[in-house]
Amino acid sequence: MYSDDTVYVGLLVLSFLFSFLFRKVKHKNLKQWMSTIYGAIIVLTVSGLHIVHPIICTLVNSILIQIDKRRCHILSFLFTFGYLIFFRMTTYFGIPYPPAHTNLIQMMLTLKLVGLSFEVHDSYLIKLKQKDAKYDAETKFKIICQPSILEVFHYAFCYVGILTGPYFKYRTYWDLFNHNYWRKATYINLLIKKIRIIPTLIICYLATSWIFPLSEFKNDSFYTSTSLSYRLWYMYSSFFIFRTRLYLGFIFSELICIASGMGAYPEVTDPQSGSGPTRNFESLETEYSIKEEVYNFDCIESIDIMKVETVSTVRGATRIWNMTIQYWIAEYVYRRIPVKKLRTLVAFGISALWHGIYTGYYVSLCSVPFYLAVEDIYDRQYRNYADSAGKRILWTFFLYTMKMYQFSFWGCTFQLLHIDLIFKYCQSIYFLPYIVLITMYAISRFNNLRTS
Repeated sequence: MYSDDTVYVGLLVLSFLFSFLFRKVKHKNLKQWMSTIYGAIIVLTVSGLHIVHPIICTLVNSILIQIDKRRCHILSFLFTFGYLIFFRMTTYFGIPYPPAHTNLIQMMLTLKLVGLSFEVHDSYLIKLKQKDAKYDAETKFKIICQPSILEVFHYAFCYVGILTGPYFKYRTYWDLFNHNYWRKATYINLLIKKIRIIPTLIICYLATSWIFPLSEFKNDSFYTSTSLSYRLWYMYSSFFIFRTRLYLGFIFSELICIASGMGAYPEVTDPQSGSGPTRNFESLETEYSIKEEVYNFDCIESIDIMKVETVSTVRGATRIWNMTIQYWIAEYVYRRIPVKKLRTLVAFGISALWHGIYTGYYVSLCSVPFYLAVEDIYDRQYRNYADSAGKRILWTFFLYTMKMYQFSFWGCTFQLLHIDLIFKYCQSIYFLPYIVLITMYAISRFNNLRTS
């Protein structure tokens, strides 16, 4: 394993073990300071002097939400994403490039701070519209108390999710320290269930990354001495390694949340990833009467591996992939774009910007909306209206095959990063993913014209 991966896994394991100690502490202030101090230690350990970047971002955002609640969400979005771009271009300003793990921290911090500014702004609007009204349980839940500068730092540097996520709202963070949901939630069996998956993923990752290293794409012999079928197969292998590594990160991040108690809510409130409770908000006010078994940690669930692997469409997979981040993009980007036709493209564009400034992120993520438009035609017009079970199965198989084909290609371009490597690989496979997509669209258009 590479040294970066060793540090990454080591910190996740330590954070998981620390969570059991953290859970035993019942005093609110002590618990909060433990969370913040340990989080700051993680940031300092991996960042050194580069810890100044998270501190600057947190300080500026904490000031913005104090001085202008009406526009703080816009100001925070522009500043924090602008700073993220600067953070990735520091060498152009004579500043050393931050370590890789600091980049992960800055990415999660960006979501948390921008999300917090939206929570503050939305709370302000609710209070403005309902000045003299009596709030119902749902409205009470949506309104957050105005966090002080210190409380913003506590939230930003909370050790839970600081390295890998998942994203959780300030409201979820606040509930951990001000409610007893986590004390009554059963969690040991859930931890065991998730831990059981880890050995298989580690073996798959180590074995396949040794047999199919990503560095092979950089060797000239890969393009001159291998067949087209092998180069296409390597695309699938590369994506398999990529997603097993991500699965490990997702599972460890969920383990830390569950062990610490973060994201525990009554099951009757139907908690959703990232969002938290979505109904029956009255039960949150009667928490002491609720039994243990009706709590869950769905609020911090990042992924359902089995569903992601078996769902037949790209659209279906994107909805259950890194779900807390998907919630953030949907809630604070997609739904806020006034022009509906641009929402999907802008959402994937912001996602690419969040990931980095390398071309590979934009080639992969900004290609998805175009495929989704074509996939929807085949899913809604052909599979859904198939006149027999056999045809429906064939269409499902076709869509699943295309899903894995496109995801493997996008995963490959995502990892190659640089335009010259991406173009070289695309050229070696004769731009087949794009040709297939154009052909699918042309066939659908021809069939529509013929039937009309």
